[in-house]
Amino acid sequence: MRRIAKSLISIVLTLCLVEGYIRATDVDRRILEDPFKDDAGMLRFLAPDAYLQWRGRAGMNLFGSEERLNTHGFRAPEHSRKKAPEVIRVAVLGDSCSFGVVALGPMRVEAPRPYAGLLQDLFDRSVGPGRVVVLNYAMIGYTSFHGLRVLKREALPDDPDFVVISFGWNDHYASQTHRSYSHPRSRWLERLEDLYFKSRLMTLLSWRGSPFEYAQKHKIPWSVSANPVVWVKPDDYAWNLSRMIDISRAHGATPILLDAPAAPVTSEIAGKAGFIAASAGYDTLDHMLDAHARYQAITRRVAREKGVRLIRLDASPGESTEYFSRYDVFHPTAEGHLRIARRLEIEMAESIVRQAAH
Repeated sequence: MRRIAKSLISIVLTLCLVEGYIRATDVDRRILEDPFKDDAGMLRFLAPDAYLQWRGRAGMNLFGSEERLNTHGFRAPEHSRKKAPEVIRVAVLGDSCSFGVVALGPMRVEAPRPYAGLLQDLFDRSVGPGRVVVLNYAMIGYTSFHGLRVLKREALPDDPDFVVISFGWNDHYASQTHRSYSHPRSRWLERLEDLYFKSRLMTLLSWRGSPFEYAQKHKIPWSVSANPVVWVKPDDYAWNLSRMIDISRAHGATPILLDAPAAPVTSEIAGKAGFIAASAGYDTLDHMLDAHARYQAITRRVAREKGVRLIRLDASPGESTEYFSRYDVFHPTAEGHLRIARRLEIEMAESIVRQAAH
C-alpha cells in the first residue's frame, strides 16, 4: 500500500512539474501543428490553440498596417489581468463582424477599426482616458461555442463589468468536420470539463488538431446542401448564449446582446451569390439567409427569456450603403462600426458615468 501511495505521489509530482514547465515556457503552443501559417488568405492571422481551437497570431500585422494583435492574439490593447478599482472594463465577444474586416471590392478586404476600439475613443472623451477599458476578444471564425470558452478562459480573468455578446453567422455555417460542436448541458459535467481544461498538459494531450487541420488530414470532402451539418445546432446556439449571459451575471457583469443583421442583396452580392453560399456550405444564398434568420430569431428569444438588452443593428435601405459594403453581406463598414459603438455608448452611458463618479 505504501509503495502504491509513493507511486501515486511521484506521478502527481511529475504531472505538476510538467504542467509548470508548460505554463512557464508556452511549449504547448509551439509544438502544435500549425495549419494556418502558410495560408495566403485571412487564415494566416490565426494560430492553433488546444482549448479555443484557434486564436489570433500574437504580434501579427493586420493587412500590412502598423496595427498588431496583442500578446494574447486579440485585437485589443495590452493590459494587466489585475484591474485597478477605479477602472471599468468592457469585454467584447464575437466573430469577424466584431473583429473588424470587410470586403470593399471584388479583391479588396480591409480591417476597419472595430466598434470596440471606437467605443474606447468615445468613453475616453466622455469620462476621461483610462477610466473605461474596452477589450476585444472577437476572432475570425468564432462561433458561440468558442465565445463561451473565450469568456471562461480569457475574459473573466480580466474582470469585466460589461460583456457584449455578438454571434450568429458562423454558428449556422457548415462544419468542416461534418459534425457540430457543443458544450455539456449538465452543470457538474461542465465543472468537470472546466477543471480538465484548466490543465494545459491535459488540454495538449487531448488535442486532435483544429477542425481545418482535421478535415485536411482525413480528406473530408467539402459539400453544399440546403441544410448542412452546422458548426453549432440551433438549440446549442440558444444554450451557449444563455450560458454566457448567466456566467457574466454570476461574475457581476452586465451582459448585452447584439444582433447580426444581413446586408441587402446588392447586384454585386447577387453576382457572387453562388460563391458566398458555397463557402458557407449552402447550395443557395437564399437558403443561407433563411438559416441566418432562424438564428437571429433565437437571439431575440434568448434576450426576451433572459431579460437582457438586445441592441438591434438593422440598417434601413437608405442606410445600407453606409452600414454595409455593396460587396459584403456579413460585415459592417467603418461607418457601421461607428454606429455600433455609438449605440453601445448610449446603452452603457448611465451606468458608466455612475460607476466612474465613484
